[in-house]
Amino acid sequence: MKVELTDIAGVPESIKAAIQSDGDKHTLDLAKLMPAEDLTGLKSALQKERENVGAYTKFGKPDDIAAKIAQLEEKAKGGGKVAEDAQAKLDAMAADYDAKLGDRDKRLTAMMHRYAGAEMKAELAKAGFIPEAIEDIAATAMARLQFNEDGTPKVMTSDGKPMIGSGADHGATLADLAKELAAAKPYAVRDGGKPGGGKQPGANGGTPPKTATRAEWDNMDHVARAAFIKDGGRVSG
Repeated sequence: MKVELTDIAGVPESIKAAIQSDGDKHTLDLAKLMPAEDLTGLKSALQKERENVGAYTKFGKPDDIAAKIAQLEEKAKGGGKVAEDAQAKLDAMAADYDAKLGDRDKRLTAMMHRYAGAEMKAELAKAGFIPEAIEDIAATAMARLQFNEDGTPKVMTSDGKPMIGSGADHGATLADLAKELAAAKPYAVRDGGKPGGGKQPGANGGTPPKTATRAEWDNMDHVARAAFIKDGGRVSG
């Protein structure tokens, strides 16, 4: 998957290696940030599900397996060694199946988080976040994500409801989330998120320092505070 960037000034060095530039056009190739098998796994999650189920074909077709399980359950209702053996086989089958499902779910969850995390960082860079803040802001943003069955991220509001945005079915995209965060955390955005490519000049022709309210300062993490101070920021109120 590729993401178009108009400005790479705030992109972390670790991500720039995956960017191809042609004049003013910059393209971030997410495939270079993640193992190829991760991307393939996400795009073919349903196929992997079928393959996992296919591992049980040695026991027969689904209907055959269901019939065998029903027979074992019937035997387990009785008494004596026959019932004990039947129950033991049922328990072993359930444990084996649960272990395989649990392992698969862990792998898919890890892949989905890595993929969404890389894309989230790219969107934060596009939204103008300073490099020092991107890592922490992305980690916070990941708490706002849930995942659909196909592995695609679903953006939630801070109170746990689906966020409305510019995506399919009016759902929010990661770009929408990045823009919301940029508006909420102007101290961590280049030029305070102001359009026009530069800070507004002061009365003396210089560039005034950024200011933040006490509430904004209290909500900053240590990285954002360090960047804010380094940039000459001041706390008002």
